[in-house]
Amino acid sequence: MPSPDEIRIVSVIAFIVLLVMGLKRPVWAVLAYMVLVYCKLSYYFPVFAEMKAELVFAIIILARIIINGGLGSRLSFRHNKVNKYLFFFVLCVFLSFAVAWDHQFSWDTGVYPFIKVLILYVMLLGGVTKKEDLNIFFIGFILMFAYLAYEPTYYFITGTGGDVHKYGTNYIAEIGILGGHVALANNMNQMIPLTLFAFLGFKQKILKGTALTCLIFFVLALIGSGSRGGMAGFAFSGFIIVYLSKNRTKATILIGISLMILLLSSGRTSSTLSRIDHDSFWGRFTGLTHGIGMLQRGNILGVGPGCFLLARKQYFHWYMEAHNIYGEIIGELGIPGAIAWTLFLYQVFQNISYVKRKLELENNKDSFLFFMARGIQISLLVRLFISFGSHGLYYFYWYVMAFMTILIREIVDKDFHEKIQPVEKESQKL
Repeated sequence: MPSPDEIRIVSVIAFIVLLVMGLKRPVWAVLAYMVLVYCKLSYYFPVFAEMKAELVFAIIILARIIINGGLGSRLSFRHNKVNKYLFFFVLCVFLSFAVAWDHQFSWDTGVYPFIKVLILYVMLLGGVTKKEDLNIFFIGFILMFAYLAYEPTYYFITGTGGDVHKYGTNYIAEIGILGGHVALANNMNQMIPLTLFAFLGFKQKILKGTALTCLIFFVLALIGSGSRGGMAGFAFSGFIIVYLSKNRTKATILIGISLMILLLSSGRTSSTLSRIDHDSFWGRFTGLTHGIGMLQRGNILGVGPGCFLLARKQYFHWYMEAHNIYGEIIGELGIPGAIAWTLFLYQVFQNISYVKRKLELENNKDSFLFFMARGIQISLLVRLFISFGSHGLYYFYWYVMAFMTILIREIVDKDFHEKIQPVEKESQKL
């Protein structure tokens, strides 16, 4: 099994190949940008940092998408209500930034990372516009996370590296979005439903095999993370799958067997679950109560994006991040931000419900789009559940999933209209 350092060059090759392919088809360029940013090429290969690659290639890719045309209409409120509520949320972020406790701190920890996410969102809206593009992006998204998960999985399997604690070692990535045991577990929990339903929806054996391999990586990385919330989230995803299944008996048996195999094959899983106690739960819950406390102290517009721990230290003498996304929203963005984000997520789930309902009415539940929508739905529900114990309001995952629901809905509507047009023409002839 090659070490992460030995395969690091794969990310550079992938970036270059995707960027070249993006000259012809924007979806590849968008994937190239994500590899550049989230695989941390600027850290591992300093030449990218010296040339300010993230900024340079963001401008190039955006220019390519703008030249391709149609971006303006896709950004409009009429295109999908998700755009409208996201726009209101962005306004709330900048309104809160105007009254932030520390503008420089807020910019560095909240606003600037969120602007990068918004740039990605614009890239997605303008560069991923067709069913074929969506399939490419979805597969690429899973593969990117599989590449990222390889590092902690390697450490876990080989027993090398890791973050040592009194209760054991958490096997995490060196840096990046999987660089903390909670962050690693959260990302694996969000990817497991997406990949599971990709596996169920794929028809080609090579794609099924790829999805299954990625799924194994994600589960192993989750176990290696040693995260209590991660194990709770994994169990919750099983519950949601059973609850949403048409055949709950069959789903219960399959999920139950899977969980039993996991518990019996890995003592680490049961030991991680055994560390869930009242203190750990209450520590996460105080993130919510402290966020409400900030609001009660007159911060109606919030204390500023990213400034939660500054306000927490001042008010509650506790210098720590929220570790609770709901407390983070209320504390940092106040009442307007909490309302806007709730409406944003509500519309995302409305898109999913619309897609599933329409495909069911068309008796098209075997469509890969249906499996994709179900995977996104469960992924979001699981992430919202584990977010009681973690923050990440400005993390790109939420906004990528929102975009995907927009495009799936657009594709389903387009396919429906293409089907009824011949029927309408025939009826006009008669």
